[in-house]
Amino acid sequence: MADSKFFPQYKKVAEIVRKRIIQGSYSIKLFPSERRLAEELGVNYMTVRRGLQILEKENILTRLPNGRMRVKRIQQGVKNHLNFGFLTPTFTSGAVESWRLAIDKVSSTLPCSVRPILYMHWDDPILMDALDGFDGVFLISIPEKIPDPVAKKLREQEHPVVVIDQDLTAMGAPSIQLFPPVFVQKLLDHFDAGGHRRIGCFNTQAHTPDVDDRINQWRYWMNAHGFTGRLVDEPASSYGDPVECAYESMKRLLKNGKPPETAWLFITMPAALGAMRALLDRGIKPGIDVAMGAVDGERLASMLNPPLTALEPPDPTPFISVCLDWMMKGGRQWQGPLLMRPSDVPLVIRESSQTGAGRGLTA
Repeated sequence: MADSKFFPQYKKVAEIVRKRIIQGSYSIKLFPSERRLAEELGVNYMTVRRGLQILEKENILTRLPNGRMRVKRIQQGVKNHLNFGFLTPTFTSGAVESWRLAIDKVSSTLPCSVRPILYMHWDDPILMDALDGFDGVFLISIPEKIPDPVAKKLREQEHPVVVIDQDLTAMGAPSIQLFPPVFVQKLLDHFDAGGHRRIGCFNTQAHTPDVDDRINQWRYWMNAHGFTGRLVDEPASSYGDPVECAYESMKRLLKNGKPPETAWLFITMPAALGAMRALLDRGIKPGIDVAMGAVDGERLASMLNPPLTALEPPDPTPFISVCLDWMMKGGRQWQGPLLMRPSDVPLVIRESSQTGAGRGLTA
């Protein structure tokens, strides 16, 4: 917006509204009336009308027969500017933030914007509004059964939907899975190489197919090797804190003294954070008294003390680029497999599983 104090108010209104439209502010709600917009911006009714007339001439807005305004496609050069939603549950995590940053990075090179939208549950009206209102949606789902109306909406694909970190390809939705469960074995093989034969599995995340698959990979691998170890599976409630839950679960486990497990596989990063704190509170030192490793370090594992061995997320931008290109073309003809997975997931070995960790208890 021009800095000059002589810049006309109606042009300021036009710039404010134009910016909002580009950022997707009116993708899931009706465009306000001129009088409502005048109250909101602190100007008079005629100033708003003159400002909106500029956007009508630019073919950004069109006036309906009832006098209300409606947003049209925005042009950037010869291309339409599209608005996409990034639908995430109300709980936050480092993984969700990493996805948001990666999507923003790719979308910044295209004539589009991606707006984060929070929803609380599958029946949240804002979810259906977003699926209807945006030109496309990136969706992080919640670990609850999808109601029939939402499932029907996903299958209709009126607007393209890409699912993140869960396989919903059965509903026809392209899905990105950065951590194929089979790579859990890389972490278990690392424990094996360190001489560990009693390897526990620890989970406090609400159950999803991905969580279940990771736990099952531990089961299969342990049975194949003839090793022993307990499964601690105490999921937090849907909107509970898995870090706090992990702290309390490990604290209960330690009541009878140091567990016999010499290494622990943590299904998610929050479980590792809470359990590590509980161990330290009891004077048990990760990386010395016990080895630890987690699936998905969420780019936080290296910041802990000791730094945590973890399977680290591969670069998601190639997958996001493919998805955004598909969305920009209308999302009608998907090319290739619906389930997108990396060919490898890096295991970064850090001090939490250093050589000799838990040696005093190693069988």
